[in-house]
Amino acid sequence: MKFAPIFAALALTATPVLADEITLSTPMSAGTLHEGGLDMSVYWIEVDGGHEVVGTYTPRIGAYAPVRIQMLMQDGDTVAFGMPGARDVLYSFARTGDTLHVSAENTGLQYASN
Repeated sequence: MKFAPIFAALALTATPVLADEITLSTPMSAGTLHEGGLDMSVYWIEVDGGHEVVGTYTPRIGAYAPVRIQMLMQDGDTVAFGMPGARDVLYSFARTGDTLHVSAENTGLQYASN
């Protein structure tokens, strides 16, 4: 039991994971993100002019139909945006060569200001 205080101290200093990330480096490989009450599956395919990135998402609560987003990304492109139903999550997509990195970061609810 002499380790109990050590484990208690570690539990108090641990920080929660605030981001969900996937990296896809092969066409038609897929990954999923589970952040902010949404589940999103993402994959990409090669098309003329770049990589077509496809994400299908649905809220975990309720009986909602899945929604699809599609975007053409060229080497070096990055984009970040929020999703309906997940006001406190920032979704980021970045393409470098044949690698697509996607993350969902819980940012907390933020209001616009000027």
